[in-house]
Amino acid sequence: MLSIELTTPSPLPLFKKVCLIILKNKKIMNPIYPDLKNKHILITGGSNGIGEALTRSFAAQTKEVTILDQDYNKGLVIAKECEKYNCKVNVYCVDLTDTSALTSTLAQIKKERPVVNVLINNAGYDPRYPLLEMSEQAWNDLFQLNVTHYFITCRELLPDMIDAGGGSIIMTSSHQVWVANPDLIAYNATKAAIIGMVRSLAEAVGKHYIRVNAVAPGWIMTERQLNQWVTPEAKYKTIHEQQSIPIELTTNELVGTYLFLASDSSRAITRQTIVVDAGHAQS
Repeated sequence: MLSIELTTPSPLPLFKKVCLIILKNKKIMNPIYPDLKNKHILITGGSNGIGEALTRSFAAQTKEVTILDQDYNKGLVIAKECEKYNCKVNVYCVDLTDTSALTSTLAQIKKERPVVNVLINNAGYDPRYPLLEMSEQAWNDLFQLNVTHYFITCRELLPDMIDAGGGSIIMTSSHQVWVANPDLIAYNATKAAIIGMVRSLAEAVGKHYIRVNAVAPGWIMTERQLNQWVTPEAKYKTIHEQQSIPIELTTNELVGTYLFLASDSSRAITRQTIVVDAGHAQS
């Protein structure tokens, strides 16, 4: 157990620094799925946060991983570091809110890369607004990133996945659909939309042996969350008062669920949303 005593007049910078050190040094422990060995995985938002952890974890088990992310330079760093796994990591720089650019990029990927066997729609953003004090444009922009790009990638990649005889689609939702924090109304609406998309899409493509599921993370302590939203008080309340299991949720707690849903070990599982939040949300 790690005990941290904050005695400085302004403890927040030290708190965040310690959290980042813990996050960086925590080891990933996941089972190996042999059936993933020759698969091609595509991950949106694969350069940072949850997406980065997914990229690294899948690179350790698969033949090829493709990242779609605006943070091109970070993606290249990850690709270089993943060479030790003998996995080819491709990085495509694209604004996921630009439908035309995204469609063109996906067309390029279909020409240059193998068929995508596992599609992970992950990129998203969680801005806070009091009540609904946001512009119509801000609302539309959030749906463009958190929902529309999920639709576009599915629309463009599903035909080849069907021709290949099957696959797995995994979408990132959020436990906020159940927790429903009042300053995240717009974000909650986007993540609820994802669950609806998963359920209907799973019905539509199940006959083609394609599984469609969602993962709904809790409050994951990514670097962005630590820099933008986390306070010592909020983190303590979440872990010790709201979660059933008092553990810090890092990206390492999530990747095992995505690996499982990507593998044939979950071949009978579709149309489901798996909540990974240490028991915080109450359905």
